[in-house]
Amino acid sequence: MCVWLALLTGLLTVPELDTAALRDGDILLHTSRSAQAVAVAGATASPYTHVGIVERTGDEAFVIEAVARTRRTPLPRWLARGVGGKATALRHPGLDAAARAAVVAAAAGYLGRPYDLSFTPGDDALYCSELVALAYAAVDVAVGTWRPLGELALADAAAQRLLRRRWRAHPACRGAPSLAACRPALAAIPVLTPASLAADPRLRIVGTSYLPRPR
Repeated sequence: MCVWLALLTGLLTVPELDTAALRDGDILLHTSRSAQAVAVAGATASPYTHVGIVERTGDEAFVIEAVARTRRTPLPRWLARGVGGKATALRHPGLDAAARAAVVAAAAGYLGRPYDLSFTPGDDALYCSELVALAYAAVDVAVGTWRPLGELALADAAAQRLLRRRWRAHPACRGAPSLAACRPALAAIPVLTPASLAADPRLRIVGTSYLPRPR
C-alpha cells in the first residue's frame, strides 16, 4: 500500500500521457489483464504489472516487450491490452538520442526470445522488466533495483496460487519434494519488477493516464 500511495503522489505532479511525445527508449508500464499480473500486483503492491520499451519508426510507435516471445507490438495495440487502456511513461534524462537508439537496438536484439516463466536471471528466456534492464545495460545504465524474490509479498493469495502452479517446473526446485522444501531457493532468486522500475528515482515520469488531470 505504501508503494501505491507513493506512486499516486508522484503521478499527481506529472502531465497526462501524450503518446506523440514518446521517444525511443522510453519505458512504458501498464496493468496487464493476465492471471500472472494479479499475482505480480499482489506481490509488489503496485498496479504496474507489465513493461516495455518504446521504439519510434517515422510516424509510428511500437513497444518492444517480453511476452510469449519477445516481440515488437504497435503502440495502440499495446495500450489497448492494459486495463482501461492506461499507461505511464518513464524516461532516463541522462540519455542523448544516440544512447536512446542504442537501448532500442539492444532490446530488438532479443526479438524472438521465449518468455521466462521462472523469472531467473539470464538472457536465454526473458521476462518483461528483465528485458528493459538488459537493454539499458547495453549503454551502461542501470534501471530498477534487483531484490530477492523472498522480499516480495509472496503471502498474497494470488502469488501463492502462481507459486503452486509453477514450482515443479522451476530450475531451482529440481529434485525438491515439495514447494516448502524449495522455498529457500526460490526466495534467494534476484528479480526486477515493473514496480521497481516505476520507483527508480533515476527515471522521470513524463506522462501518465492513471489519474484524471487537474482541471
